[in-house]
Amino acid sequence: MPVDAASSSMTGGQARGLTMERGRTVAASGQTAMRARATRQDCLFYLSAALLLLSLPACADYPKIPVSGTVACKPVTTTVDSALARAYFDRFFAGAADHRAASETITAIERRFAALPLDALTLRQLSGETSPDFATLFFIKRSLSDERNRRFQAAYCTEVGRIKAEIQRNRWAGIVRNRLRAYTILFVPGFHYLRNPTTGADFSNQRKLMGRLGLKVELVTTEEDGTIEKNASIIAGFIRARSGNGTRLILVSTSKGGPETALALGEILRPDETRSVNAWVSVGGLIRGTFLADRVTGWPKSWLARIMFSAEGIRFGSVPGLTTASSRKRLGGIRLPPHILIVQFVGVPLSGDIAGDVRWRYRQLRKYGPNDGLTLLADELLPGGVTIIEPGLDHYYEDPDINLKSLALPNVIVDELYRQRSIEPPRPERFDATLGPGASRSFRKGKAGIKRILG
Repeated sequence: MPVDAASSSMTGGQARGLTMERGRTVAASGQTAMRARATRQDCLFYLSAALLLLSLPACADYPKIPVSGTVACKPVTTTVDSALARAYFDRFFAGAADHRAASETITAIERRFAALPLDALTLRQLSGETSPDFATLFFIKRSLSDERNRRFQAAYCTEVGRIKAEIQRNRWAGIVRNRLRAYTILFVPGFHYLRNPTTGADFSNQRKLMGRLGLKVELVTTEEDGTIEKNASIIAGFIRARSGNGTRLILVSTSKGGPETALALGEILRPDETRSVNAWVSVGGLIRGTFLADRVTGWPKSWLARIMFSAEGIRFGSVPGLTTASSRKRLGGIRLPPHILIVQFVGVPLSGDIAGDVRWRYRQLRKYGPNDGLTLLADELLPGGVTIIEPGLDHYYEDPDINLKSLALPNVIVDELYRQRSIEPPRPERFDATLGPGASRSFRKGKAGIKRILG
């Protein structure tokens, strides 16, 4: 049955019920966002508190110069921290004419840094010579100058727009790629995903949405404050148990789950044990650690951090594994299988995008270069990975459209896998025209649940 025909066959009571449910979900979505902002009492809160009590005087404030344009196909209105950053933004992201002197300066800077690797050392040097926002814009421009990154970014933006259009037309059948139904999506959570689900580290909304759309999803039940090595072993066990018999897996990790997944895939598992893993999406991954961990693991600050963690029943043992030294040493021994498509989903905020509860950490990290309020942007990148950028978002990825975008990512990935490897789409299952092929019976009872999650 055509989608529109199925929609028109709904009774008046059903239509009114869905409309009322949509109204309730918008309110619920807003309340959830506010609660998340108000209650970010996760492990990183205690890191910040320990730093605050034993740190040097507060970092100096920075200029707030308004800019407006389009960054990575997203309208952006914010502020930047220097006149040179504004000139750079205007030239490449707003299409505005710049002053000759600024243009010559920018050209000279780009010429000097063009041959350097896009890593934390390069961005730190550039940030010191210009400003963190200038270096952040350089990171975006340089990332998107890569043809592969640019192609994925365009596909992602197009897919987000397509999903929004399908939902506005009440054409639910189109929001999930039929090819995606052949995969199982394993979500690897971040810090304190059980103790404090308001941070989104448990992927609860994404799992509910995808499950109700008939997709196969599962949460990898790591220890919420376990060491990276222990959790990597758990992840490896999950992959082994779910591999074989033609299983196709897509992994999605966040924050601390990033280095745990990398260790599982690139060291613990043998290459043949990863054959079922087709792709891995790292969302804000702490791949090379964070300088915030460095600052609370050295004496004398470590004793205060341990006391604070202990008072809240939190194990401190996982923090040393997030130091930059430990992370870089660990990464040096990791060899990720080349058949796995790796996508890093990077939130890239400018200084004007940082919310109040993240600002202090962001300021602490500014001296090291562009960061998301928890780690350096370049330290999220994986060897051979594709970068998809979300301008304006900090480490917590708060965005009213984040659930739609979370669905757009695997849609783009399976399209790419199909294009690269000529993977045949699975045989269509029983088709519900309003919800799409493969929708489960439980989901058919929960149409309103999708609207509640999406808002």
